[in-house]
Amino acid sequence: MNYKENFKKELTNLSLAVGSQEHFFRVVSNDLKEKDYVEQSFEEAIIEREKIYPTGLQLDNFTIAIPHTDVIHIKKPFVAIYRLTTEINFYQMGTDDVVVPVKDVLVLGINEPKKQVGLLSSLMQCFSKNEFIKQYKNTATADSIVELIKNNL
Repeated sequence: MNYKENFKKELTNLSLAVGSQEHFFRVVSNDLKEKDYVEQSFEEAIIEREKIYPTGLQLDNFTIAIPHTDVIHIKKPFVAIYRLTTEINFYQMGTDDVVVPVKDVLVLGINEPKKQVGLLSSLMQCFSKNEFIKQYKNTATADSIVELIKNNL
């Protein structure tokens, strides 16, 4: 399945300054609403889903969060890429008590449930490769980070 068209430069911000997870979701949701990618209900839905199903991932030498929500809150498919100026806390996927400090967040907006699992596993494969992580960390522009991910999916 091809997910590459879901990665968009206009939804990439490599220096987002937010102070908390809630602040992050508010800023991101407003941006996605303005650009007409999500429904009005998206912000509340993604915050609630994150509480029940945390999306922080502590990998070998990298931490990332991949929050997403149900398809009814998505107008058109996307993957938004954020690199934060300071870490914010997410809980480790599958736990409710292991905190993962995260600077990189990919917000998935998938409008077909079957595709969400495939995209998630493709992304996790990318981020499990040390060479990919090294390139990802050293990429400083929206164009090049979108390109890097597309070339590795």
